[in-house]
Amino acid sequence: MDDVYVPWPRFDRRVFLLLLDEQQRLLLCGACCRGWTVPQVRLDSGADYLGQATRFLQDRFGLRDPRFSGLYGRHQSQWGAVWESDRPTASRIYIVRITDEQAENARSAGHEHALWSVPHLWRRRREVFPEGVALLTAGYTGGWLPDGPVELS
Repeated sequence: MDDVYVPWPRFDRRVFLLLLDEQQRLLLCGACCRGWTVPQVRLDSGADYLGQATRFLQDRFGLRDPRFSGLYGRHQSQWGAVWESDRPTASRIYIVRITDEQAENARSAGHEHALWSVPHLWRRRREVFPEGVALLTAGYTGGWLPDGPVELS
């Protein structure tokens, strides 16, 4: 069986950003077509994940020197299981610690941004994209996830 042609770039590369303030509230964007989502960045060809995420945070929310936590998630779909989009994806999820003031500034940077507490996020977890954000956020804030990369399936 021949492989199906996948146009360049061969992967849809994305970064999902979990911005958590001092009160453990998560910044969500609600104006997207999928409903509530965390801020996300599609990577340019050849761009590195952390560098592009840093530039996005500076340009979009005015966050200088963002404080990335030690925890991040990785996910790469396989050729036969492309459910995220029309081509394989390679994604990273970074947790970024922000101050309450930065959170309020980011929330007011665009319409339909909200700050959700972990209990509120957990109650409405099925409304948030990507799936698993509530579990990852709860695990991080609860202290039961390891400090380092986590492979997302």
